[in-house]
Amino acid sequence: MAQAEIPLPRERPLLVEPPAATPLNGSPGAPLDLLKGLSLSPGGFDDPAAFNRPDRQLHVAARLSEKGQPVNDGLIWRVYKAQPAIDGSFELVEESEASAPIFTLPADDYIVHVAYGLANTASRVSLSEGAAQQTLDLEAGGLRLSALGVLDEPIPGKQVSVSVYSSEQDEYGQRKLLVEQAEPGKVIRLNAGTYHVVSRFGDANSVMRADILVKPGELTDATIKHRAAAVTLKLVNEAGGEALANTAWSILSPGGDVVKESYGAFPTHVLAAGEYSVVARHDGKLYNHDFNVDPGRDTEVEIIAQ
Repeated sequence: MAQAEIPLPRERPLLVEPPAATPLNGSPGAPLDLLKGLSLSPGGFDDPAAFNRPDRQLHVAARLSEKGQPVNDGLIWRVYKAQPAIDGSFELVEESEASAPIFTLPADDYIVHVAYGLANTASRVSLSEGAAQQTLDLEAGGLRLSALGVLDEPIPGKQVSVSVYSSEQDEYGQRKLLVEQAEPGKVIRLNAGTYHVVSRFGDANSVMRADILVKPGELTDATIKHRAAAVTLKLVNEAGGEALANTAWSILSPGGDVVKESYGAFPTHVLAAGEYSVVARHDGKLYNHDFNVDPGRDTEVEIIAQ
């Protein structure tokens, strides 16, 4: 009778007896400081200030200028940590639209930013030593724009586009667009300074430009007057006849530059005052005509196809 094979026991890892527990030298219930002795920050975690940052209050308010009264509405406040992150950005910690908010923050350094329309400013504040009160001067004013015709009549809003640009130009001569299609009569809040305003009346060449100074704490009213008129083009077989459809139009300056191109039986365009030539193309034929635009006097230019 064969003897059964007895399997050998598997090897087990050697167990090391754990060291005796170190008694706590603190009052009952005191937390164990597992990070004692490490220095992962300039102050180290054993620095009591790194753990104990009491909350402090920050009172803020804003004025249009140093001698102005506090702004009571329309403000947007943002508070950022003063120390930037690794990527260079600043962490937003608080935000408010109150006129004079009170922020409760851990004792630290912060950057307070306030915006009033397009006007804005920022200031650094420290709560390390205690509560703080900060009044920021926006050095801002208001700009109110309107566009008029040569007879001082208001131009309908749908026919005019007024934009506000920075006065500075980049290396390519371009300006930064700040407000596109500003609403006539509406106050635009801006930091004090000079701005470049462009007003376009119609879809052609009636464009007026102006540099306007905005003063702190003041409202600046700027009126832009256009010297232009509407011109309707017609190609007819006989004087007073019906306009011919499928006509292509090119309006040229005295120097031959193309001012406006269009297509149709009787297109209408607003043109700056001056002299022009128009070329009509119909059924493979060209028809030329010279005409003048007088400011404020809408007119009809009729070309006889002969």
